[in-house]
Amino acid sequence: MRLSPLKVGPLLYVIFQLFFLVSTPGSAQALLRLDFEQKYFIHQDRQVWDFSMVRPDSVYHIFYHTIHESTPHASSADTIWHSTSKDLKHWTIEGPILTVGPESWDAGAMWAPDVFYDDASQMWKIAYTGCDSQLNQRICMAESPNLYEWSKLPSNPTIEPDPEEYIWDDQEWWSNFRDPFIFRENNQWHILVTALQWLGESTGVLYHGVSDDLQTWTDVGIFFQNDSQDPWRVLESPQYKKVGDYHFLFFGEYDTGGLSVVSSRNLGNLSMASREVFDYGYAPELDEFDPDQYVISRLAPYLHPQTDVLSYAVRIDTMLFTGMGDVSVYRSPPLAENWETWGGISCLANPTFGDNPDFRGDDSVGMVGNSYFGSSEYYQGPLSGKGSPGTRLGDVAKGYLSSYPFIATGDRIELLVGGGYYPETCYVALVDASTEEVLYSETGNGQNLMTQRIWDIRPYQGRTLYVDILDDETGDMGFINIDEIIEIVDPLSPVNPVDVRHLLKDYGASPNPFNPSTRLHFALNSEMDVQIRIHDIRGRLVWQSSRIQGLIGDNFITWQGVNSQGQAAPAGTYLYTIESQGKIASSGKLSLVK
Repeated sequence: MRLSPLKVGPLLYVIFQLFFLVSTPGSAQALLRLDFEQKYFIHQDRQVWDFSMVRPDSVYHIFYHTIHESTPHASSADTIWHSTSKDLKHWTIEGPILTVGPESWDAGAMWAPDVFYDDASQMWKIAYTGCDSQLNQRICMAESPNLYEWSKLPSNPTIEPDPEEYIWDDQEWWSNFRDPFIFRENNQWHILVTALQWLGESTGVLYHGVSDDLQTWTDVGIFFQNDSQDPWRVLESPQYKKVGDYHFLFFGEYDTGGLSVVSSRNLGNLSMASREVFDYGYAPELDEFDPDQYVISRLAPYLHPQTDVLSYAVRIDTMLFTGMGDVSVYRSPPLAENWETWGGISCLANPTFGDNPDFRGDDSVGMVGNSYFGSSEYYQGPLSGKGSPGTRLGDVAKGYLSSYPFIATGDRIELLVGGGYYPETCYVALVDASTEEVLYSETGNGQNLMTQRIWDIRPYQGRTLYVDILDDETGDMGFINIDEIIEIVDPLSPVNPVDVRHLLKDYGASPNPFNPSTRLHFALNSEMDVQIRIHDIRGRLVWQSSRIQGLIGDNFITWQGVNSQGQAAPAGTYLYTIESQGKIASSGKLSLVK
């Protein structure tokens, strides 16, 4: 069933593999996982604003301030959050780490964290912008022994600018002094801060301070000034890096949507005359997690066309340096990691970012994570250069994908499938690589919403298999939606498939209706793995429990009334399923009241 040679050039593929292997430690997996996730970070229902990433050991940590999409103003940024990932695609929201107040200097808002490690104190430090009630800005600090527990320093605010040198007045509204960037050079700490100075006219500059102890800072003069035709634009989110013989300064400019870089062999010769807009978005961050491997992250805006709600995600790509003072952003083909061949119009902008049909007002697909495969969709995500929210290619688009071969070691493969019902021309299939025999095949069910399918692969353990996706249909609903193709090992899997319904008795939920939590009670006739899944009435997965090893007799699993990101679910009716060994043993309804 393999139809085409690799759809990326050999050089690009090598670059991709190098970046993936270097940038995602611990990402190799023995079990198949084809979930179409891309390197974005999203905080559901919130705009992600300025952020900082670190990677001690093999885990990425992102720290960021957020604003509710319903109150999109900088004054609403009252919390700095923390999330973690092993691969820059699958993120766990750990929770808030700092909130505003009670001190006046950060009682209004807190922005733009910058996280780094201090060897002298053996503590993690975070520099952030503290705003008073009038949004006058200062630099503050907090510290942590482990990146999870943070306390503000009693010496805050750490830095206030000299009002005689900078345009700054804490009795006014909005004095600029924000977006700290800290680096170490020549046995000293250095900090760059967005500021304004009077240089014959109001001019955006970068304050430059040095310190031996991260507490007492000395202003050593401006690091860089906006010498363009619009000098009043302050220079936001600065990032400084020396690569080879060149000094690079990355930044955004106030009220513009482009990311700029200036470079020079001589630090003192940096000028806006050499500025290049190297990408779009906001708040650039450059990280060298591994030697000579540079990751460029930035805020990527996207609009929900039905509601005009503006969202921001963090998009993560590779930064390439030419050695001649130039830079470029390399966007890895997102299908190249797991798919050996792909082609056709349907693959032009896949994976599909977000619930794209929902963006345009159509029925939801019930996706998991940030992306899925939709053969009629045309939106790969913000700053991808592929489509826009809600854009659709239509039923006439065709395409195909074939995964890299894998050796079956699990007990089953679970997957989500939706779209039109065309078993012969629009399907996802599991194929034996040596014989080309189709072992399983699934097509849509006549709706956008994906439903779970399960393939029992115990008869094929040890054999080399691959997954095929084909859309060769142009009729009504001639498309397929696919997500979460995941191979699973059952802790106690029987030799032969069994009907688990008679092994489990469902006693329902108590309390029901409930607020804020409920327990789902059931009894087992034998020990077996059990998992609870909660869906809304449109069929979208809201939350799922961990797989537990249920014991003979009475058991229960608690749902705290939250979604998979830990946020409170809205009041309403929900559907639950109790599943064991890949099969639904029971189901029912829940009523969450507020």
